Amino acid sequence: MESERFERVMAAIRREAPDRVPWALWGHFPAVSFLKHYSWEKANRDGEELARAHIALLRALDHKMDLLKVTPFYRYMACQWGSRFRWEDNEESPETVEVAVKETDDWGRLWVLDPRKELRENLRAVEILAKELYGMLFIYTIPSPIVQALHGVSNPERVYADMEEQPDALREGLETIAQTCIDFAKECVAEGAAGVFFGIGGGGDIWSRMSREQLEEYALRYDRKVLDALGDIPIKLLHICSNQAENPQRDGGLMEAGWFGNYPVDAINWWDRSFTPLETAKEVYGDRFCLCGGVDHRQTMRHGTPQQVEDEVRTAIEAAGEGGGLIIGPGCTLSQDTPLVNYNAVGRTVERHGSYRR
Repeated sequence: MESERFERVMAAIRREAPDRVPWALWGHFPAVSFLKHYSWEKANRDGEELARAHIALLRALDHKMDLLKVTPFYRYMACQWGSRFRWEDNEESPETVEVAVKETDDWGRLWVLDPRKELRENLRAVEILAKELYGMLFIYTIPSPIVQALHGVSNPERVYADMEEQPDALREGLETIAQTCIDFAKECVAEGAAGVFFGIGGGGDIWSRMSREQLEEYALRYDRKVLDALGDIPIKLLHICSNQAENPQRDGGLMEAGWFGNYPVDAINWWDRSFTPLETAKEVYGDRFCLCGGVDHRQTMRHGTPQQVEDEVRTAIEAAGEGGGLIIGPGCTLSQDTPLVNYNAVGRTVERHGSYRR
């Protein structure tokens, strides 16, 4: 079974047609309601807790997921530079108390984090998962340097002010964050991860505030530096984060103009139910990227019935599954109150209806 899942995922990544469509769901598993034992705060400082929560999720499912996306606290690097967050009641989005970069000069005070010192607990989660999952493919979350700068290391006010008035200082900070991403991602792969889930746009304040020129100078430039440095690893999955207020198609037409083709990745994931439909993305990107999506994390998975989830998965497979190159997944991180029955509805539907026509 493990080898079947491995081959299934890798065939999809190569834009081929495996025996059936693979699937993957992800959330802040230490905070989800049906895994009450696990602590989101503790998982941010204890690699074993983070790993155990993901393993517990896999064991809770009635159907075997094909690919595991590991979701640490999305500001785990910022914590090591000194940013602080208020953890209350296991809520998945803790309030920011203090950021590391308050003033322009603070960008120069950042240092490249050592994967085996400051980030050792995150790496320990990778080591545990590599041993416990018996060959199942998993990828680790790496936020884009500009996302980290905007939301965690600093804040949008500081970043956009420095972008206009002190760009060299901001570039120095982004270089440090990018090198930290490179060093940590390489160690993750060395310890058994199949690759990275690379998130751009998370938290907002990107698509609506940055021009295409700014995106290429302050986002794409450093994103490519990270992704190119990782070389030919098995999986590089780009997550194009958006929400109802921040939409890279409405704000600049980026998705349908093919702008994301500038990223050296194997697959792309985005909220296809919110802006660009799967079938449109297949026309624009299908000859280059495996597509990951098809499930509405905000409405259907969180509030819908299992039948509604099944209908949505079947629609996605019909729209973009032909010829391969599709992984069924959510548009973004599942909310902590997403019911387990809807996780299982995805797996059940893919097993029943995910086979390709011969």
